Amino acid sequence: MNDSPPRLSLVVPLFNEESRIEPSMQRIGEFLSGLGYACEVIVVDDGSAAPGRGAAQRAVAGLPQPIRGSLLVHERNRGKGAAVRTGCLAATGQRIAFIDADLATPPEDLPGLLAALDAGADVAFGVRIQADGSDMRDRRGLARRLAGRLFALVMRTVLLPDVGDSQCPLKAFQRQAAQRLFRLQRVETWVFDAELLFLASRLGLTVAKVPVRWHAVEGSHLRLNLKSAMELWNLLRIRWLHRGVSSATLKGELPEPAG
Repeated sequence: MNDSPPRLSLVVPLFNEESRIEPSMQRIGEFLSGLGYACEVIVVDDGSAAPGRGAAQRAVAGLPQPIRGSLLVHERNRGKGAAVRTGCLAATGQRIAFIDADLATPPEDLPGLLAALDAGADVAFGVRIQADGSDMRDRRGLARRLAGRLFALVMRTVLLPDVGDSQCPLKAFQRQAAQRLFRLQRVETWVFDAELLFLASRLGLTVAKVPVRWHAVEGSHLRLNLKSAMELWNLLRIRWLHRGVSSATLKGELPEPAG
């Protein structure tokens, strides 16, 4: 048995995805099997009910050999940011990436991000804005488009003026960059994507934007309600939470991950 670290770890967070996790994992397994090098998949169940937990177990068990598969479990629902952090800190690969369980952005677009890492980037993140200026997010319904534009406006104003799309669900990291970022991450909700990119900027990491495909998926867990509106507050908190972070932050010991 080969105990050397895999070249790529792919983290898949999920919550009550019993209707689609098995076909999604089959597609991921087929894609990774064709890369020609060792890979692992880490599924993080973020407090699913029994049907979702059982489907996750079957999906991991069904991964093709020699892909390494593991299932990590949160006993209660803590949020997507918490699930991704758990998986990325447990990952053993030289490169670490994460993708949504609904495959709104397909795994077949991951090589573009990995190529950016090969070219020297510490972090590569997918963007839904294409080279010709078209934006795949425009395919959403009116309410979601307006909510997304408001979020992006606040995000650019308070955190990342040069980032037009922080929330695309496909990102990849060099191992050392992932360890640094996820040990500093504090936001556990879906706003964590913006937090990671803000931290990367503060740490002086090299970041690459890579256009990827994306489509809206029916049955998304994101709801436009008062709770989701409160995520604008989390955006405002990020700058305060990391006010002391700079390129000199991690010359000593890395901080322990948040509980």
